[in-house]
Amino acid sequence: MGSLVCRIELHKQDGITVTVENGDDGITQTIVMDGQTITTTCKGSDDTSTITQAPDSITIKCKDFKVDADTITCESSAETTHKSGKDYTVESSAAMDLSASKTLDATASSAMTLTGKSVDVKASSTGDVAISGKNVTSTASMKASLSGKQFEASGSISAKVSGGKVDVDGKMTTVNGSTATVIKGKAIKIG
Repeated sequence: MGSLVCRIELHKQDGITVTVENGDDGITQTIVMDGQTITTTCKGSDDTSTITQAPDSITIKCKDFKVDADTITCESSAETTHKSGKDYTVESSAAMDLSASKTLDATASSAMTLTGKSVDVKASSTGDVAISGKNVTSTASMKASLSGKQFEASGSISAKVSGGKVDVDGKMTTVNGSTATVIKGKAIKIG
């Protein structure tokens, strides 16, 4: 790096401007304090980054923004918004908690996947769990269980239970077909 050109300009209306020019690398750095805001600008041959500080806000504009710290705490007393024009990744090498004092919504315009070594979906003791969709499929590689004080399975057009062996067991069991009831098998035992 060669020699730098440094200037300090003082003006009663425009405030103070500090400029450092690096002609060899094509970089100009400026700090402008105009009595309203403090603007720090670093302009290169391809990109420009700026930090604008006003009494009620700080705005950072740049191509690549990084924060490297041992601990980061971000708090807001009002709304907080995070947006990305492309992919957005949140990652933790240890545990991660996501909670809301009120409603929590997670939506995706295409596919959504929830994966874990163990996945629990629970509602509070007074809440309900609803799963709905055009087609709902639940698959277990070993055993699938559904239980409750009352259990209902119904289909508005048809309902089917099949397996290598099917057991229907209860203290009282009713088989009822309002139109017809068909029982088939190579061997049928009643009683």
